[in-house]
Amino acid sequence: MLAKNIVGIIILVLNIAGLGYMIYMAGLFLVNRFIPKEEVEEEVVTEAPVRKNEKVVIDEDIIPEEDDLLKDMDLSDLDNLNLDDFE
Repeated sequence: MLAKNIVGIIILVLNIAGLGYMIYMAGLFLVNRFIPKEEVEEEVVTEAPVRKNEKVVIDEDIIPEEDDLLKDMDLSDLDNLNLDDFE
């Protein structure tokens, strides 16, 4: 009997909270609809002009050659690698 009363009280409290939330949301909707906020001037963002016919300079020294990458790798550890472990 006591458990029924406690569960009933919890249900009633949650229903009242739900109704209160719905009234709050309806109030916000009505306030925003009939009393809109003042419009704030937004700063105008200017985009950089698009430049055409520019020459693209590629610096070959930035990209390392593949041979240089392979020199730094130590591949001796791969000799004892058993590929059956990765199935």
